[in-house]
Parts: sequence; C-alpha cells; structure tokens
Amino acid sequence: MGEAPAPEQYLVLEELIDMNQHHLNALGVGHASLDQLCQVTRARGLHSKLTGAGGGGCGITLLKPGLEQPEVEATKQALTSCGFDCWETSIGAPGVSIHSATSLDSRVQQALDGL
Repeated sequence: MGEAPAPEQYLVLEELIDMNQHHLNALGVGHASLDQLCQVTRARGLHSKLTGAGGGGCGITLLKPGLEQPEVEATKQALTSCGFDCWETSIGAPGVSIHSATSLDSRVQQALDGL
C-alpha cells in the first residue's frame, strides 16, 4: 500500500485479514481467545487476525482512516472487558531486508569478520 492508500485498498486488506485468520485457524495455530477477539471486533465492523509468528497470543485489528475515536475507545473497552490488553500502534515500516555482503562497506565487512 502506498503512502495514501485509497479506500478500496482497505476493503481488500480487510478481506485478506479475514482470509488469513481463517487459514491460520485451519492450520491449527489459532486459539479460542483470538476467535473471541475477532468476534468482538467483527461486531463493530472491524477486522482482526492472529499476528506475529504464532504462539505469542497477540492479534491485530485494522483501524481504517476516518474511524471515530469514540468507536475505537468503545472497541478497546469491549476487548478489555473480555480480558484483553489493547495497544494502538502504526504499521507500514519496511520489513526484513536482505543485504549482500558485497554491498557492505569494507570496514563493516572487517568488523563482521571479527565476530
């Protein structure tokens, strides 16, 4: 997604989140508590899924631009009342990068060779 995604891109992302959560459950890495998280957010028109590499007990909920803060707070309250902790964060940073050793500065290569 670009710096200023179009609204229809969020619709696709929501669908992908739902599909991914379904696949994760089918693979057996889901959990009843994450299903509950998804049910609570889905009731408010939001989309959630297991996040991370699994086993960490965390989920992520997409908050589209324009979502009113009272709705965010009401959703957080509903989740908190179910025993969840909630944190707001942002996404969009670069992911994992692979760098070729030949692209490293010679001083960096020497430092790494000494490890």
